[in-house]
Amino acid sequence: MAAYSKLAATHHAHNLHSSNPQPLNCQGLSELIGVDLTAAISQMPFGYESTQGRESLRSLLATELFKSTTADEISLTCGAQEGIFVVMQTLLSAGDEVIAFTPSFEPLITEAQMTGATVKTIPLIQDQGWHIDWQLLEKSFSARTKMLIINFPHNPTGTHINAEELNRLIDLCRSNNSWLVSDEVFRGLEHDESQRLMAASDLYQRAISMGVMSKSYAMPGIRLGWIACRNPEVIQQINTIKAHLSICQSAADAQLAEAILPHTQIIWKYHVKIINENKHWLHGKLQQHPELSWHLPKAAATGFVQFKRLNADTTIKQWAEELQLMVMPNAAFCTETQGFRITLGQKNSQASISQLLNWQPQAS
Repeated sequence: MAAYSKLAATHHAHNLHSSNPQPLNCQGLSELIGVDLTAAISQMPFGYESTQGRESLRSLLATELFKSTTADEISLTCGAQEGIFVVMQTLLSAGDEVIAFTPSFEPLITEAQMTGATVKTIPLIQDQGWHIDWQLLEKSFSARTKMLIINFPHNPTGTHINAEELNRLIDLCRSNNSWLVSDEVFRGLEHDESQRLMAASDLYQRAISMGVMSKSYAMPGIRLGWIACRNPEVIQQINTIKAHLSICQSAADAQLAEAILPHTQIIWKYHVKIINENKHWLHGKLQQHPELSWHLPKAAATGFVQFKRLNADTTIKQWAEELQLMVMPNAAFCTETQGFRITLGQKNSQASISQLLNWQPQAS
């Protein structure tokens, strides 16, 4: 992923692969939610926050996003990347086994591997709309399986699971005494609100739910994420490790998040409307395309478009060089299925995406 980001910078290529919806500016967000955010930030203290995170903000997260997980069972992080690192360092050791699905957000796999754990990857079944291969999953558990990692709504494909499937994953973890690490950063961007799942931490004592302001809230400028787990010893260890990293989340981030979170539903609906408009437009185009196809996403702000014949790495490098447009290829998501992640959450992106759709490889 870092290598392709460097490629984009080299060619000054416009980003068409963002996994977060298009961020609003301060004025636009203030108007959407009816809150003067400049006034909210003017009350910000300049001191350190607690390592676990501001208690009033954790209480608000517990109210807005969880059913039975409490404020004491939430720890705040500086974005999702710190959260992933801290969770893996807390739970894993050399010799442990981890199961993860592919395609995958790369750090979910690489940061588990950094602990010395072995990661078994299970491809989602592409020709069934990126569904779970349940038979292979069940066979993959062993006495050494410490953790199952999931990410639904899914990055990059936009697929999703239902409540029955989530409970089946939990039952597998429970019967094998394994942790379930649930990356829920796109929760809230279900294209049909009725498909929203409960947080995994509400359903299973050995589950960890992770969220962030960057994705479903479309606020990557607010570097604030959260880890929820109903095991006090794990939360304490998370806080201990975090004390050696960021120490605490920014007071400015906490102040803004506290003003924004009560308006969660308004923000989610705003972004889902844009996502659905772009999704249906692109779906119509892809149905007629001779080289590209996809499985219609159900959630999140991206889709995974597949090539029928072309090589993804070569083609995407040509797009960056010739069109100054950048999408993220399959190699960045630990899958060999030739294709790329494309954004659905950007306003006014259809003209640029049309350039990709209309591009023709030069004859050799």
